[in-house]
Amino acid sequence: MKKNKKKDDYILIISAVFLLILSGFLIFSFSSNRFFPPLPTANIIGEASLTIDFGNGERRAFKGEIVENENLMSVLNQAAKAGNLRYKLDEGNNVATIENFTANKTKTWQWHINGKKVEKPFYEIIVNPSDEILIKYAQK
Repeated sequence: MKKNKKKDDYILIISAVFLLILSGFLIFSFSSNRFFPPLPTANIIGEASLTIDFGNGERRAFKGEIVENENLMSVLNQAAKAGNLRYKLDEGNNVATIENFTANKTKTWQWHINGKKVEKPFYEIIVNPSDEILIKYAQK
């Protein structure tokens, strides 16, 4: 019995060493990215600014890097994360609420880029470097 136990222990140790060597080889092989090329990184194309005007004198301003093909929805998401803002979209994917300011029969959230009112849905608008974006809670 003692002889068998020693033999089993020896086989177990040899197996563990083999698995350790095999694991090291696999880690080394895959870390060279031969089998898995790196994921594409976002191409930063510049900066843009976003100002949220609550219509009561309160404003929140953000500035940050933008990437190729970034839309206004993405910019709002980034500002919400950075500024701990809460917002909700309505069933048409328009901004319905930012913080406690909710669109209603008389006021709505309006988008402006470089001083011009945006008429298309905000998720369709691609942001360009140096764009000055304004979301304003204002009369319809």
